[in-house]
Amino acid sequence: MMKTIIYLFMNCIALLSNYNYAYAQNFVANKQALQMLKEFYSACSTVKFIVKDSARWDSIQKKYCTQKLIKKAKEWYDDGHDLFTNDWGIDIESLKTMTILKDSTKENTYAVLYIVNFQVSPNKREKKKVTLHVGVVEESENYKITSVN
Repeated sequence: MMKTIIYLFMNCIALLSNYNYAYAQNFVANKQALQMLKEFYSACSTVKFIVKDSARWDSIQKKYCTQKLIKKAKEWYDDGHDLFTNDWGIDIESLKTMTILKDSTKENTYAVLYIVNFQVSPNKREKKKVTLHVGVVEESENYKITSVN
């Protein structure tokens, strides 16, 4: 009887250890993805979409995005749109309001939320709450953006 109790106790400890290890790995991965998204949108806020900044923008995309997403973003840009902010843009003031949360309803997806202040008319500005659902994937030990909705 005592051997059975010890055996069950040891199995419980082993299961809990495995659970804690998996939880810790997931926590670290989540933290890395959050940091990557924060860095990406911070970099976006400093780029002006003019010829002078095109090489810098290409470098940012290459560092933080999958090749498939870069191609899709270029198609959007060629049509006059910004895929990464759904045409809302992002600036230094927006970064101060930015929050990034793990989306519990979709695997490998994060919600990027921020407020943008935009010109409605010459004398009127309005604030808009922007929510982007950003998919990430691990590529060569780094996280990259794979989708923006």
